[in-house]
Amino acid sequence: MLDPIPTSPTRENRKPPGTVGRIILIDDSPSARTLIGGRLREHGWEVLEAPDATTGAELAMASPPDAVVTDLWMPGISGLQLCRLLRSDPVTANVPVVLLTASEDRRTRFWARCAGAAAYVTKTEIDRLVTLVAELEHAQPETVSLSNVAAPAPSRSIGTIPERLSQLLDAALFESTMAGEVRALAHYSDVESMFTELTRVTSDVVSYRWMALVPTGSGRLMLHAAKSARASSEREAREALDIQREVAEERRRAVDPKLFVVEDARPLGGEGGAPALVAPIRFGNEVLGMLAIAPTRRGASLDDRRMLEILSAELGGALRMVGLVAEARRIAATDPLTGLMNRRAFVEIIARDRSRAEKNEHPWSVLLLDVDHFKRVNDTYGHDAGDAVLQGVAAVVARIARKSDHVARWGGEEFVVALVQTADAGARIAAERVRRAIAEARFALPNGELISATASVGLASATALDWQLDDLVQRADKAMYNAKHRGRNRVETG
Repeated sequence: MLDPIPTSPTRENRKPPGTVGRIILIDDSPSARTLIGGRLREHGWEVLEAPDATTGAELAMASPPDAVVTDLWMPGISGLQLCRLLRSDPVTANVPVVLLTASEDRRTRFWARCAGAAAYVTKTEIDRLVTLVAELEHAQPETVSLSNVAAPAPSRSIGTIPERLSQLLDAALFESTMAGEVRALAHYSDVESMFTELTRVTSDVVSYRWMALVPTGSGRLMLHAAKSARASSEREAREALDIQREVAEERRRAVDPKLFVVEDARPLGGEGGAPALVAPIRFGNEVLGMLAIAPTRRGASLDDRRMLEILSAELGGALRMVGLVAEARRIAATDPLTGLMNRRAFVEIIARDRSRAEKNEHPWSVLLLDVDHFKRVNDTYGHDAGDAVLQGVAAVVARIARKSDHVARWGGEEFVVALVQTADAGARIAAERVRRAIAEARFALPNGELISATASVGLASATALDWQLDDLVQRADKAMYNAKHRGRNRVETG
């Protein structure tokens, strides 16, 4: 949780002797001040009158009252702007503001609530106003967290009230622009790209040692850190976000599938500093993740904390949209029966990876396998049983394949495996391993019966510079049919 900002003196300490409390009444109309001020004084309130928002703000900041009652529309500074100004200052942040208006207006009521007003009352409801300020007087002031502050509070010693209001409006414009930048992250199609751009946006305005994001339920750590401090930053981020390293010891030297790091050549915020600030990423009432920012040695400024609040409030929409797009792409790329890639996704990923292989001149191999006598399974046991066999074969192939390989359902009872950086000799070993694993497996049918199955496997290999996927698959397809004609349950090379 973020620390609260300093609060104003207690109401008991502000009460003048012999009065209920003190109210600052701001209205440019002398008759309105006389009428409303008189009624409040009749009920025991000390009322300080101000003819304009500037005078009223100066009175409030010099000695915070129990409440401010202000006209909504006045020349110069409006009641809405005054409300924002008082809410942004630590001294007056807890002082309730009641806005007065001559008529009801839904849009103005909305703005009043957004500005942080405690209430919105028409000038014909003076009795309601008197009751309302009495209720505010008895209510306990709430601790104001940074989420209640409209913008970073300027120093109280800088400038006049109009100048400070101008600073506040500039800060509000900055926050609106920054919120738009964060919302724009929703157009990315994967969370890695979104996080990478988030690091650029955030590091442009906030100094930090590292920043980390953990999407809810993923156990995945996304980290932005200086290259020179990656290890220490990862350790701190895991501690701050309570993320345990789940990668097996023998795999720690390889790529951690649950760790995504954006390394920065710059030193960022240096080493050592204040504890990390942690905030939930919300979308409505749902928490979609946790975000952490580690301040530099100078600590977190109010601007830094407010930036984290903006990210907490705005990043949820982008994270949800990116998640929906990624899920839609996953569904579109997945065979619904086996859970493997479908044919279209397989072709796309090979096209993407082939350019890397050509650059590095790595060999490639393709296995095409077909379940033997599959029609007999369907005719004997039914199509549900055939589906169960296909699911079982898919699971066996996926288990045997390396993580760098690509496995897909090619169509019907055919499966394809792309063996990356694998020449003919290694591919032959892999093909035999897959064929043998399928033959040794037992597949459970819907009725509980266990049956066996075999597959014929065709193999084709090529260097990185002289092949097209269609040609490679056609060669593997011919080899697979040769395996069928030569007795099935065997591997042939094309």
